[in-house]
Amino acid sequence: MSTTKETLAMPGVRRLLLARLVSNLGNGMAPIALAFAVLESKDGSASKLGILLSVQAVAMVLFLPLGGIWADRHRRPTIIATTDFILGLDLLVTAYLFWSEQTGMPLLIALSIFAGFLNAFWSPAFPGLVPLVVEEEHLQQMNGFVSIASNIGYISGAAVAGLLVSAFGGAAGIAGDALSFLLAASLVWKLRHRHKVAEPSGESMFHELKSGWKIFLSFRWVVVAVAGFSVVMMVMRGAEGVLGPVLMKEHFGGAKAWAFVATVESIGFVLGSAINTRYKPKHPLYVCTLLSFTAAFYVFVLRPSTPLLVIAGAALLWGITIESWYIHWMTALQLHIPRESLSRVSSYDMTFSLIFQPIGLAIAGPAIAGLGIARTSLIGAIVVTVAIIVILFEPTIRKLSNAR
Repeated sequence: MSTTKETLAMPGVRRLLLARLVSNLGNGMAPIALAFAVLESKDGSASKLGILLSVQAVAMVLFLPLGGIWADRHRRPTIIATTDFILGLDLLVTAYLFWSEQTGMPLLIALSIFAGFLNAFWSPAFPGLVPLVVEEEHLQQMNGFVSIASNIGYISGAAVAGLLVSAFGGAAGIAGDALSFLLAASLVWKLRHRHKVAEPSGESMFHELKSGWKIFLSFRWVVVAVAGFSVVMMVMRGAEGVLGPVLMKEHFGGAKAWAFVATVESIGFVLGSAINTRYKPKHPLYVCTLLSFTAAFYVFVLRPSTPLLVIAGAALLWGITIESWYIHWMTALQLHIPRESLSRVSSYDMTFSLIFQPIGLAIAGPAIAGLGIARTSLIGAIVVTVAIIVILFEPTIRKLSNAR
């Protein structure tokens, strides 16, 4: 078992952790800032918010396989730093448009699509960063440290966002998110020499896409988990991206209430990270799947009749679950997937994990308008429960071990 001191002393570790802390400071602001920038703008609505989030998610899904190939071919830290920098500029423009009340949908949609394109290159590159700075025996602990740093930043950002958005509007929170990306880019850029790129294979991008797909399909536990959680995350994206903000605006006073829920959820992230940095269950994915029933509970309590503290408590449990999944899932991929194919497999993982999220975002607004908040939350909770039960029936999920 590696000690905390040993892991933190490794070259590049502290820089990577600082980058995640800074970047997630802005990410903690982003959901609250964008939601209330849209809802409080001229002609703002839940459907408009859902459209902006949906087009970004669609663009990301469409380009993820290409991003995976690119990350397996090139230096992953360079990809991370470049996309962070450009995304920071994209968000500065978005903040200006909301600040100046130039909230026409065509330009906002274009900026959202471009942000999704950039995220499609960032996301498959990131799982390969941790193995660049630590050895295999340190992977789970380092994934835990990355998670802790990310979520300390997210907690701080969510807490600041409630005050910042209430005082200055959503544009200020979006601008803060932009600055965090620019600073994170400068930190990760200095890690670029740690990645030695393999000699070009000479194969076409299509061939590399196909070989990555075959590797992805060869791991049944990956396929089943990704398929099931694509449904779970469809519901959760709609719940946290649209249902929650609308509920808070109409029944709990607005941005401060939702910022409180997001902050408590972030505390769950940190608790989950701290626990799973050391905790090594014999069958980690099985344990994480059982924990996932907290998602159904969280969606179910997003209704006007539920006290705010109960909603926050459900968010706390879901936060613990998310981070348990993150640490054990990332460690499983890094241990069991060939390193030279990691980004392509990760891109397929993310593609199918995200593929239904735009649907969740797009239908959340109309569902609320047609069915009401309470019925929408009930239907979402039922869908999540069924998906989790299906995953639990898969033997490879119940038996997979990360022990080496």
